Amino acid sequence: MRDGGIEFKKHMIMFNGEQDIDFQNEENQVEKEIVGNEPITIPFDPNLIRIRRDPFTLGELIDKMEYNEVNFNTSFQRKSDLWDPIKQSRLIESVLLRLPLPAFYFDEIIEHEDDIDKRRSVWQVIDGLQRCSTFNNFIVKQSLVLENLEFLARFNGAKYDDLPRELQRRINQSPITVYIVEKGTPDEVKFNIFKRINTGGLVLTPQEIRHAMNQGIAADYVASLAEMDSFKRATCNIIKTERMEDRDFVTRYVAFYLQDYVEYQPDLDSFLTKGMAKIKSVTQEEREEMKENFDKAMHTSMSIFGDDAFRKRQNPTDRRKPINKALFEVLSVYFAKLSEVQSQLLISKKDLFKNKLMSLNNDPKFLYAISSGTGQKESVNRRYIDIKRIIDETLES
Repeated sequence: MRDGGIEFKKHMIMFNGEQDIDFQNEENQVEKEIVGNEPITIPFDPNLIRIRRDPFTLGELIDKMEYNEVNFNTSFQRKSDLWDPIKQSRLIESVLLRLPLPAFYFDEIIEHEDDIDKRRSVWQVIDGLQRCSTFNNFIVKQSLVLENLEFLARFNGAKYDDLPRELQRRINQSPITVYIVEKGTPDEVKFNIFKRINTGGLVLTPQEIRHAMNQGIAADYVASLAEMDSFKRATCNIIKTERMEDRDFVTRYVAFYLQDYVEYQPDLDSFLTKGMAKIKSVTQEEREEMKENFDKAMHTSMSIFGDDAFRKRQNPTDRRKPINKALFEVLSVYFAKLSEVQSQLLISKKDLFKNKLMSLNNDPKFLYAISSGTGQKESVNRRYIDIKRIIDETLES
């Protein structure tokens, strides 16, 4: 009868249009989060959008590629060589046939800004990565051999140097439309530009966009936290690296660690974007301390909850639930900010703390704050105030 009830519940969920949950395996999943639709409290000023349109030829773009002034090595999910040789060949054929290309979008990054001799502008691809990669393969690296051409079949088997000079000139003189997101554009504005412009077959997740925007210190730092053994063990090794879900978890910790929850203004993506950008503005010592505290938070979580960490347990006999991202966020931040003495005291009173958390998980308002409206200001306040209260009550008991 019980199994039949589970099957019926699964069937009803599916027909209600919700995510079909594997109830037998849900403990090895991350709970689907509903952030909520609360609008941005402080919209950005449209006048801060700094995008220029430059008249360009394909040859000028290729010249920048030859001098490594176009960044292909973005460390987010999207790869620069997803197109097979046939699709790349058809793009080259389109240029040879004088067909117009879609616009290219780049984010302007200034490298070595403090060194006049080394200072230079580098473009990071926002939209057009596969097209850029194709031209790089065919003209710069000359690794692409044309194949399966539809209208210019006589050039099948040709590399760039094999083409007649007239066709090489046609490629290099082809006009293209290039849009540059200029340096100085605020991060929250840039994030929205990335999100709206990206048109690739694989739409980037918000965390992939944040990672693309914060190459270098910030991106590497978040990656280093996501790779920590304590994080993997505290989350039972179930947080996926695909689409940067693990780094999204870590960014939640970093953003609320560096920015007090009372400063929170919707929307959540904007708050996380600002938080990730702040990594670059703190000192190396502060970054090390934040990393050590994250490690401490993960160990504290394991010591208190075991393999039940960051899950919405509502009674002692409840089945183990999926990992809840909002619970991970608030617990990791507060555990990180405990002193070593406080951590050990909380661990020694873990049964009391777990009972208090179970009571919270049965409070409809708290449950909403960690489940259905996690990005709303009231929800953020609710979960931070409530978790702080039960930590203090446990420590003072």
